[in-house]
Amino acid sequence: MPIGNPYVVPGYHPIGLREPFEFGCGMSGKMARTKYSELLLKANKNTKKALDILGEFTRFPTVVPRDKKGLRECADYLQREFEGHGYKALQWGGDRPVVYAEKNVGARKTLMCYHHYDVQTEGSMELWKSSPWKLVVRDGRAFGRGASDDKGPCVASFVGLDMLEKIQGKLPVNVKFVVEGEEEWSSETLARFASRNKKLMKADGCVWEILSATPGSITEISPGMKGDLSIRLTVSGAPTYPKYDAHSGYGGAIPSAAWRLVRAVNTLKDKDDNITIDGIKKLVRAPTKQDIDALKKYRGNIGKEIKDNYGFDRFVGNKTGLDLLKTIYLEPSISINGLESGCQGDVHSTIVPAKAIAKLDLRLVPDMDSDAVTKLLKEHFKKMGYGDIDVFCEGYSAAKTPLTDPFVRLVHAAAKEVAAPAPTNLLPMMAGTGPAYLFEQHTPFCISSSFADNDKVYEHGPNENMRISSIVNNMAFVATVAERLGGL
Repeated sequence: MPIGNPYVVPGYHPIGLREPFEFGCGMSGKMARTKYSELLLKANKNTKKALDILGEFTRFPTVVPRDKKGLRECADYLQREFEGHGYKALQWGGDRPVVYAEKNVGARKTLMCYHHYDVQTEGSMELWKSSPWKLVVRDGRAFGRGASDDKGPCVASFVGLDMLEKIQGKLPVNVKFVVEGEEEWSSETLARFASRNKKLMKADGCVWEILSATPGSITEISPGMKGDLSIRLTVSGAPTYPKYDAHSGYGGAIPSAAWRLVRAVNTLKDKDDNITIDGIKKLVRAPTKQDIDALKKYRGNIGKEIKDNYGFDRFVGNKTGLDLLKTIYLEPSISINGLESGCQGDVHSTIVPAKAIAKLDLRLVPDMDSDAVTKLLKEHFKKMGYGDIDVFCEGYSAAKTPLTDPFVRLVHAAAKEVAAPAPTNLLPMMAGTGPAYLFEQHTPFCISSSFADNDKVYEHGPNENMRISSIVNNMAFVATVAERLGGL
């Protein structure tokens, strides 16, 4: 149900307008340019509509695999909204389908928007100040699970394009939406959809989850995403190890699954934190001159941001400057996500565990095929004498649109004009991951957001939110990009 009216928040004022802004031209240059100030003004007036839709969107619990009913009802809701706004829409897949929508206006260019309607679990309910499944507006922010990742940006793309259509009378581009229900899980349904519907995946540019810029706030654009290989290592099983936890009084004589696992994991890095899996470096595509130049032009202090956010005082190897940026954005990494064995929590049990599990992930960069990396990992353990360890891997490869691609250059130019005088950084890759490899061969893509958009939004945590100002800027900037793309 709509979350009500009015959406007037104490202390909140419409986004400030600055001149001059005249972006893009319409189809074939015949359509008058729309001033960015007009887009911001229209976006402010569409805030209620965006929040109404987001309020309905938020009320569906969509955690995979738990919320089967919520996922199905949410997909149905999305299809109805698209069809109610003139799109041809369909659902593809099973209990958590891909929702595909298309509006073909006969334009020369097509803009795609990728989003997802599944979300992370709500976690500890006592940490939420309001229900995660009811959108609540307070202090200039809209709170609810998925508000920033990724239901809010999905609504902003949708309403922003609807707004542009009403301003111009006709969209300057054809529009496609691909909205999946498994991004936080595996994107398995999307992978099948992409492989069987290649024509539907074609576009001249793709909005990846969010495309936004904020006047006066540092903005970052990334046309690449790392891949991710989730790894599960298991040591257990009689007769090599005890069939159940044993008394540690016999610890000097009983084979320990936990010690075996710890020693195996320790072979994956050397003392300087370099990955030691033979052959893995040969898979890595060398960064281009444009990639390195982009990092050299980086303005800001991502090192300070990360350290302040997580509360530590130095990086591995004391890296700074360009070396730190290359490590974050261009190089693979392997992390221990968790270790499970024996007694956990406050209670101390004196046992020799019968089973030990390690969960790791390996962030992949371009040309590191996930299957090839899995093969090298298994060969590594055999070579190091740990061939008995059970190795399970699943994941996907990295994807990257060249920095010189016309769509990326278009987004970069628009963001620079909007964000000024704050700098706009063009980064070759994100540090994070997503199923962009499914789109890479069909359309250029990029994500764009400002520091203001990411300030205290608590993605994946309690009290997740999206700033009302970010929703407004997101709507206006998507409209700007669509208009500019239509004028190419």
